[in-house]
Amino acid sequence: MNSLKHEQAVSELDSSDPAVRVKALRFIKNHIIGNKTKKDLYIRLHVIPKLVKFFKAKDTVDSQVQIQAAIVLGSFAYGGEENVTEIVKHDAVKPLLECISLQNDPRLIEAAARALKAIYKCPTADKNDIFVDYHLRDLITLLNPDALNPKTDRERIASIHTAELAATIIARCCDTNEQQMQIANAGAFPALVNLLTCGFSKAQEAALDALAYLCRENPEFGKAIVETKSETSDSPVKIMLNLILDKSPTMRLIAAKCRAKAIGEYSDDVTLIVLPTLVKLLDEKGPVREEAPHVLAYLIRDNEELQKAACDSDAVPKLADFVTHVVDQESLYYDPVGDGDKLKENALMALAAISSLTDDGRKLVVEAKIIPHIVAAMSHRSYGIRAAACQCTRSLSRSINILRTSLVDAGIATPLFKLLSDESTDVQTTACATLCNLVLDFSPMKRMIMELGGIEKLVELVHSPDNTLRLNAIWALKNLVYQAESEIKEAVMKVLTYQTMENLISDQETDIQEQALNLLRNLACTRQHDIEEVFKGLSESRLMNVIENKLHWWNEEIIKQVLYVINNIATGNERHKSAIMNRANILKYILTYMGHTNPEIRVVAMWVVINLSWMEDKSASSQVRVQKLREMGFEEKVKSMTNDDNLDVRERVKTALNQFSQGTIPAKPLSINSTRSRDKNSKRL
Repeated sequence: MNSLKHEQAVSELDSSDPAVRVKALRFIKNHIIGNKTKKDLYIRLHVIPKLVKFFKAKDTVDSQVQIQAAIVLGSFAYGGEENVTEIVKHDAVKPLLECISLQNDPRLIEAAARALKAIYKCPTADKNDIFVDYHLRDLITLLNPDALNPKTDRERIASIHTAELAATIIARCCDTNEQQMQIANAGAFPALVNLLTCGFSKAQEAALDALAYLCRENPEFGKAIVETKSETSDSPVKIMLNLILDKSPTMRLIAAKCRAKAIGEYSDDVTLIVLPTLVKLLDEKGPVREEAPHVLAYLIRDNEELQKAACDSDAVPKLADFVTHVVDQESLYYDPVGDGDKLKENALMALAAISSLTDDGRKLVVEAKIIPHIVAAMSHRSYGIRAAACQCTRSLSRSINILRTSLVDAGIATPLFKLLSDESTDVQTTACATLCNLVLDFSPMKRMIMELGGIEKLVELVHSPDNTLRLNAIWALKNLVYQAESEIKEAVMKVLTYQTMENLISDQETDIQEQALNLLRNLACTRQHDIEEVFKGLSESRLMNVIENKLHWWNEEIIKQVLYVINNIATGNERHKSAIMNRANILKYILTYMGHTNPEIRVVAMWVVINLSWMEDKSASSQVRVQKLREMGFEEKVKSMTNDDNLDVRERVKTALNQFSQGTIPAKPLSINSTRSRDKNSKRL
């Protein structure tokens, strides 16, 4: 490549003549637009630091030079992550942010905003500079097209385009709740809602996108949007619903996304307008169809009624076709414009959402005959597809019937187990969460996972630096020993060790503490032999110290799980009961928690009393135990609970009072297993 003319253009940037500089910048601009090879050449010729200098010395540099320099920087930024890294390295972001001030030429503002839009498109770009000084204020101001005082129609269109750029930058700077808060406090909501009524589709789309990102995982902000009034006095809900009916597929998609993420109310509108619109968009081509399943998944993920509505709207067959045919270039669904991998990933996520809460959704997915394709997707080159396939399997595994038949027949165990060693932590985490459901009380799958080395792998993941992965690993181990034979419990603890479990019970993460206590609860469940193994593994004194230390915690889930552990130990023999009875502080805590405001805690505390007061043979030792409970005030406390407002508590009170009375037939001791499923919507036992 003859680079002499390009080297000359770079050298001319050092000229003191503004006209020479502008000519050189236009030459560079014309050669690098859409040409990665030329961009790489100019980066090697160190053009970027020269461009940045024009902004740092803005008082002595012609505005036309700065405008052209901003355009060139923007073109470089559109060249990919490596180029953005190079731009950031030379400290170009701060000077570009200085350029969006209203004090500057509107053409410079637009060029700088375009460059910032390209820079912030890169996910690794640092967004912190935008929240320093007055830059965020300037950005919010630009959302109002009148801020630039347009005099002509052409200037008006240019100012609206600048507002569009500002909205896009905002959408890309909402990564954290703190960033959302800062942008909202700067006045973004009314400015963005007003931009929705500007009449220019690209600006409206950008405003919708910004609102959607501002309210992502933030229902408080969704409510704030609903209450924001536009300059036309129309409500944001009405404006969005009108845009959902727009003739442009892109507008309909972005309006539906904003409606889904920003506003949690008006469910009739969602069912009657938003959901059918998204399902119809699955028939579009290119990027719109690619994104529609993702928005659909977000909309219905935690809503059983909307999942049923999605089933009724024939969404499952369409999504299933994407999963089975998208890689086939001869297929009707091959789209050279769109991203096939992303479409398959989003389709799998939508199917996971549809089947997450209802058996009807799971049945439709099975009837679509795509489970073999879901299993195959676990070995896909794209980590996003692998994670989505895991999520889909996780939803389907909530049905025991599907787990026993379709998933096992499709050979789910081996590819799922391999994903525990995936190069992506996200994939490992989702695979581990899926495994939680597969190792419950379905013996063949549990045995298969163990034979593949599942115990060793899960114990390895317990020590991961990623807290979510650690949580899922201990959760899976807890489920593995749920209602398990003694040999399985012993096999797990041989690898995990009781010392590690004790450390996890004192972990910095409360969720991990809870699941470690759940594991202890399941280990000490069902058989006296199992309780004895726990006593041997930890020793009586260490076990009781763990229990006593955790009983003083404020966290209700921790309290509940510790009480379950005590309850299961109290179902053991006289030695096991005595270990509890010999700890006065433990007994005092139990007595206190009998009056807890949480009825679940009162129920468990009552079960502990029932098991501690149980006298199978009315031996001298059991009578001494019951007498000690009386002396500590347990019988009086139970009597005071006869009118408890919770039915389960009242039933347990009757049983306990019978056992405190002489000559009555005692209730059988009851040990209680811990929560079974990894899924947050599962019933806790």
